[in-house]
Amino acid sequence: MKFSRVIVNIMIILLLLFANVHTFAAVIRVPAEHPTIQAGINTAIDGDTVLVADGVYKGIGNVNIDFKGKQITLKSQNGPEVTIIDCKRKEKTRGFIFHSRETNNSVLDGFTITNGLHLNGAGIYCNNSSPTIRNCVITENSAGDFFDSSGTGGGIYCIDSNLYLSSCIIKGNRAGSDIGGGVYLYGDTDGSQT
Repeated sequence: MKFSRVIVNIMIILLLLFANVHTFAAVIRVPAEHPTIQAGINTAIDGDTVLVADGVYKGIGNVNIDFKGKQITLKSQNGPEVTIIDCKRKEKTRGFIFHSRETNNSVLDGFTITNGLHLNGAGIYCNNSSPTIRNCVITENSAGDFFDSSGTGGGIYCIDSNLYLSSCIIKGNRAGSDIGGGVYLYGDTDGSQT
């Protein structure tokens, strides 16, 4: 009898502990609480959501955005039509970087990513990571130097990664090499697209 009570008590404690894990997840607001998207990500811990208000985001802290391996959700408040990452066609500038073994629990949701200009992955660069990207518009990004025919993955460059894309529009992107103007996948990939 005592043994079964102990088991029941342990199960209740475990249930309470696991139930409270989500209670501690924070919602970090950009720009209300942090001036840039990168600053919001830097503050976040696994399980948090960084919620981005409507607007056009550009310049340091709002381009070349690095998830830094965190299992967080970066979400626009009202979708890609009104939340835009504008890389301004500045050399070596892209929207997002996933290169720290991000998992499918690293979520990018609801942004337009445009005007990136980088050798590989002008919109999104993904190396040895497996983020989830959903409800995004990736458009008018350019990979490489068009004079020497280099560059791949104008929209998305994905190497040795298991990228999950859902409900995204990828259009009007270019690659100097003519390889992967929209999406370039290479290596040990098992990406899914819907």
